[in-house]
Amino acid sequence: MFWNKKSDKKTPDDPAAAELPAADSDSALDTAAGLLRAFGKYAFDLDQQSAKTIDELCEQWARHLLIGSPYPGLDPNAANAGAMIGRNWQGARDFIIRLRQQEKTYVSTHFKEIRHVLGDFIDTLGKVIVENQDDQDQIAGQLDRLKHVIESNAPLEALKEEAGRAIGAIGAIAEQRQQAQRDVLKQLAGKLRTMREELSAARREMELDPLTRLYNRKAFDQQLSRTFELNKLSGQPACLLMADLDHFKDINDRFGHLAGDLTLKRFADCCAQTFPRRSDFVARYGGEEFAIIVQEAPLEVGSMLAKRLLGAVRGLRIAHENREIALTVSVGVAELNPQEEPARWLRQADEALYRAKQYGRDRFAV
Repeated sequence: MFWNKKSDKKTPDDPAAAELPAADSDSALDTAAGLLRAFGKYAFDLDQQSAKTIDELCEQWARHLLIGSPYPGLDPNAANAGAMIGRNWQGARDFIIRLRQQEKTYVSTHFKEIRHVLGDFIDTLGKVIVENQDDQDQIAGQLDRLKHVIESNAPLEALKEEAGRAIGAIGAIAEQRQQAQRDVLKQLAGKLRTMREELSAARREMELDPLTRLYNRKAFDQQLSRTFELNKLSGQPACLLMADLDHFKDINDRFGHLAGDLTLKRFADCCAQTFPRRSDFVARYGGEEFAIIVQEAPLEVGSMLAKRLLGAVRGLRIAHENREIALTVSVGVAELNPQEEPARWLRQADEALYRAKQYGRDRFAV
């Protein structure tokens, strides 16, 4: 299980390692372990885990790279643990990527909140000071009288008495002002909570299609870009499915637009049930066309899910005014290629949908 730096044998399929001199290899290992330990030493508490936990994880990864001790998540009692060969460079890379993503999310979120709170506090503090101009005048009057007593060479007892009055007056005013600030800030905090809740509800409503209650086109465009950027960082595969109801115009013409709306709702429910994971993103792209983003899914998985959707739709029977509406759907599937742009990914899925329509509908194409 354990190895030292000098005896770490590189596998034949690692050409870079085959060309690397032993001294350089040792230096690279020391540098990698040092970077991991630096990440741990200067870690800070995140929402998901504490700085201490991050430091321990970094140390485990550093020891794994240096001497081959078990890396985090590996069961040392597992049957194949002793047969492990080579260092888990990919695991170390993924750990650092996840850590940096968590740090970025934490810092961005908290700095945004801090900016909002500071802005509100500054506005409120300025309002309190303006509303208490009489107190400001009273403080200035007390300080002027104290200065006069000092400059008039008054007896020490008189100086002490005037200083006591000034301190008492300023302390009372400061306490009153602090209480006023607390009251205003308390009211402001309540209003901010209400406004945030209303804003969140409004934002969610703006992202939804009013008929199907799925995400709308704007939300889909944003998710498409987010998925593309995430894939470039994580290397995880993703598939885009474009689905279009077959002969939907005929349904509207034969049964009416109310039946058409009901059909869209039932199909939307079918999509939501077919793609139930939290990471699955189902949106109404426009009209009778829908888009589904499936993360951590290569093309084979995306094709399997498209086939599952076809079967689920074939089983739908929509009752409307003592009549029954049967449905089929055509689906285009495209796997994300991080070397291309999101628009190209969307175009590939749309072209695959066109082929599915061209080949006879009620099928999928890639």
